[in-house]
Parts: sequence; C-alpha cells; structure tokens
Amino acid sequence: MNLPLTSDLKRWVEEKIENGQYPSEEAVMLAALKAMKGRETNPTLEDLIDLEFEAYCAREGDDSVSLEEVLAATSKIPGSMADAIIEDERAERF
Repeated sequence: MNLPLTSDLKRWVEEKIENGQYPSEEAVMLAALKAMKGRETNPTLEDLIDLEFEAYCAREGDDSVSLEEVLAATSKIPGSMADAIIEDERAERF
C-alpha cells in the first residue's frame, strides 16, 4: 500500500524514526493504525501493547546482563515494589 502524506505527517513519521521510537516508516504507520482501530473497537491484547515503550526497551536493553544478575541485584532492595507503589500513590492523594 502506498499512501500520500502531507509534509507535516511525513516529518512526524521521520521524527519518530530519528528519535528511535520506531525502526521504520511501516512500524510508525502500523502503530498509528492500531491506535486508531483500538479507539473504534474493543481493544485486543495486541492493541494494548505499548510499541513506543517496547522500542525504548529494545534501544536501552543490555543483552550482556543475565537474568540471574538482575535477580541478584534486585533481591538486595528492601521491601516490595508493590509496597513502594502503594506508598507513592497514597502520598499523591494526601
């Protein structure tokens, strides 16, 4: 499919790729269409995937760090993540 875009939209797509948010024009268009479709219908699990965050993780991830290393490092953190989130949310409310 070949779609003509305004210069504004072309620049927007290019910025998404240059910023590393998406790997290609096709990925930007697919994400935009999925978002539009998701607003029109009941979302599926695939519609709920945050493609921008997924791209961020792909850019920032370090494959040289093993799962065992991550588990060892995070096991030293006192308390639980759930408690920390609950505490933060309570602090925001009061």
